[in-house]
Amino acid sequence: MLWWLPILMCVGIIANGIRLRGRLRRLDTVPASGRPVDPRHEFLVARDVRLTAAARRAASNHARRERLRVLDLIPADLTVERALDVARMVDTRTYRTDRAALGRGAFQAILADAELLHRAGIGQREGFDPVELVDIIARLKNYATTGTDLVVVPGLSAARDDPVSRARVQKRTYRAKPLNLLAPTFRDIAMVCGGSVNLGWALVATVLFWLQPFFVCFGRVPLQPRDLARSPVVRILAGVEFVVAAARNGRRTAARKKSLKSSGLPVDGAEKDVRIAAGRCRESFQSRLGEGADALLEPARETCPWCGSPDVVTRLESRDLQQLTPGRFRLERCRGCGHVFVNPRLTNAVGDFFGCGHEDLVDGPAGYFPGSMRVYRERAEMQRPFAAPRAWLDVGTGSGRFCDRARDIWPDTVFDGLDTSPGVTEAGRRGWVDHAFQGTFADRAAELGGRYDVVSMFRYLEYARDPYLELDLAAKTLVAGGYLLLELPHAQCPAAGFLGRFWVGWSVPRHLHLPTPDNLTAALAERGLRPVALRFGRVHRPGDLTAAVHLALARMAPDPRLPWLPAGPTGWRRLRRGSALVLATPFFLAAAAMDFALQPVFHGGRRANAFRVVARKEV
Repeated sequence: MLWWLPILMCVGIIANGIRLRGRLRRLDTVPASGRPVDPRHEFLVARDVRLTAAARRAASNHARRERLRVLDLIPADLTVERALDVARMVDTRTYRTDRAALGRGAFQAILADAELLHRAGIGQREGFDPVELVDIIARLKNYATTGTDLVVVPGLSAARDDPVSRARVQKRTYRAKPLNLLAPTFRDIAMVCGGSVNLGWALVATVLFWLQPFFVCFGRVPLQPRDLARSPVVRILAGVEFVVAAARNGRRTAARKKSLKSSGLPVDGAEKDVRIAAGRCRESFQSRLGEGADALLEPARETCPWCGSPDVVTRLESRDLQQLTPGRFRLERCRGCGHVFVNPRLTNAVGDFFGCGHEDLVDGPAGYFPGSMRVYRERAEMQRPFAAPRAWLDVGTGSGRFCDRARDIWPDTVFDGLDTSPGVTEAGRRGWVDHAFQGTFADRAAELGGRYDVVSMFRYLEYARDPYLELDLAAKTLVAGGYLLLELPHAQCPAAGFLGRFWVGWSVPRHLHLPTPDNLTAALAERGLRPVALRFGRVHRPGDLTAAVHLALARMAPDPRLPWLPAGPTGWRRLRRGSALVLATPFFLAAAAMDFALQPVFHGGRRANAFRVVARKEV
């Protein structure tokens, strides 16, 4: 295997080069324009970036012609590594039309609609750090999911680049996927290991890596990096250059802090505010926890909340493996109807206190259930065999992502969102939902009754304290002949059995109720909601094994920032967490491969880890 490793690396470097070159070639270059800048357009410019008046006119004319609300402006003279970063981060074929694509770019300058900037709460216009533009372009893409693009602009000159600045930008860009930052390390380790048994091909792979920028950027590519000629030397000496740049940056930072301190000014006011806020948050949690974990729980039930049977047994006991909230929790199963429920459960106030809202933790650890766009599309298409919806209410919409993605399927439908979290209000500002309702379903049911021909509850009912009440409210909200769409975890699936407490679908203590499919369809029928479809198969979401590795890792090396942990985020705790992530990488890769290989197995019968129901309200 080691002998073949350098050969596989050669193939990978060539294939990756072809991919990156194709992405850069698809970038547009704006033509010159004599028309004045549209008064609706504003420019956000990073420090030391030069944006000429001609470049502003050209970018504004392009945005107006293409009906774009946000444009990331790319200098043609980016450094090689920055140009390659753009190609790595952005799939230029689908970036503009893909509602799920993250906002990315060169982080040098941005054109944006003034009204959009106002809604996004962005008032500054110049003097940005590139790291700040990482957050801004990501935010603006959320406000203009299909009105954002990238373009190369002549007359735009990039800021001076150095390895430390690029590392900071990468760290911020990949903060949700830190393993991406380790890819160069894995590559270098593989190069050394392969070279120990197959030196010839390892040298070929090394040369191909050094020459890759020429292949990607030379010729008919809109970007012409200013350091392309010396790119092999830059790559060879990348480590040395990073150390030198880090030392220089450290000296500049130390001098700035010394100057501020001698002037009696705070060294870093923002960082100080963050530390103070985190300290207060931790004190608040620790004060509340002083009452003891048992004081946070409701009295235990003696009967099944679904059928009322007293014949209940313990299904499993577990700690909170996702957020590590204090205490142990018990899942019980009714022998009569098979319903699984948390007993006892956290009090309602404590659930909010610990941030147990489903909108941030749907389906477990973020990133281990891939293909979210496919899932949103399949959920929206559940309605296709029945009737085109005019008005759709998504209950438990969270940040409104489903409603925004579903517009590709139902462009003429009015999508409204209901949720208890402030995220639904933000969804309204972004335009992801047409009308945002913040509060519980019970609180807003009176004003929503009889208004919708479709109501959806995706990954919502398992969080409800009273599932029967939620189904009653859904029936009252629907017009006669309307449809209720539901999706829930399937607690009877094989993965729940062999993974035990590490099955992410349990989500203890957030998932309060896990009804069986038969129980749910019977409850719907009792309320005049006739089930017309019950689906498993493709509803299964691969990722159970990967999520189990994540839960085990979180148990052994918890995130030190969690405010209810007894100690704060010390250097040792951060080091332990980072080391554990690195050491767990092979297990993550093996689990992901097994999840992919086993996917067809779970598509058969009722083996999926989730199920969906469509029910029609009878006239």
